[in-house]
Amino acid sequence: MIPVSVAGIQTHVSAVLDAMNIVASVLGITKSERPNKTKMLPRRTLPRGLISVLALSACLFATIAFPAEAQVNENPQAVAYFEAGIAAYEANNLPLAYEKFLAAAKDGHADSQFNVALMYEQGIGIGKDEMEAIVWYGKAVAQGSSAAQFNLGVLYENGRGTNIDYAKANEWYRKASVQGDALAIGNPGMLYVRGQGVNENKVAGVALLLMSATENRSPENQARRNISATRGLTSEMIVAAQTLSEELSSAQNLLVPLDRYLKESENSTETK
Repeated sequence: MIPVSVAGIQTHVSAVLDAMNIVASVLGITKSERPNKTKMLPRRTLPRGLISVLALSACLFATIAFPAEAQVNENPQAVAYFEAGIAAYEANNLPLAYEKFLAAAKDGHADSQFNVALMYEQGIGIGKDEMEAIVWYGKAVAQGSSAAQFNLGVLYENGRGTNIDYAKANEWYRKASVQGDALAIGNPGMLYVRGQGVNENKVAGVALLLMSATENRSPENQARRNISATRGLTSEMIVAAQTLSEELSSAQNLLVPLDRYLKESENSTETK
């Protein structure tokens, strides 16, 4: 199978994306330059080194917009601390916001645990401590937080607060992906494209990126750019990736068809 030229890859990728009604400029930007970063609560990416007070405030308020559903069984005192933390943040009293979120987090409030982790990760209202961020993200994921699962994946992938561990990053991305986190679906796609922590499989990687780009078309999602930056693709591989992406999208659990394809690919390679 002969690899197509870079221009040919971009043409095929554009055709695939157009078929999905995705408007994407073809840019040669690699994952290392434009990855999906850790996110704000509840589902927002955060560019490294850039904190938007307005964005964080908006995301925090989004959390209390649905208290009846999200917090019906939670400790009332923890919820009160959480809301006090939001009020302090709105008043730009970041140390007090941290104090209130921490109090709620210690009482087991999952959103506050995420916020405490984020504040440690980014140095908001408290000294930056990525190792402590991992501890608090770990508490939030124990309660099923997909955003915390995603952020743990990013920290392990980039070796922030811990050693680089692509296998663990993939594990957390997979957990978040099952919960429907579109950004988390794209990041393991790049691990498969590069063969980091997993066996290289560009078809599976591009399929995940396509699914991510389809389900999250926000500017924060780098999936489209990463597809067009992927080298060594053939037209057959792109078609196979599109087919697999459609199968992943229609599955109740995307990991089932993904793992089946990966196993079949490995078996096919071993028999050659």
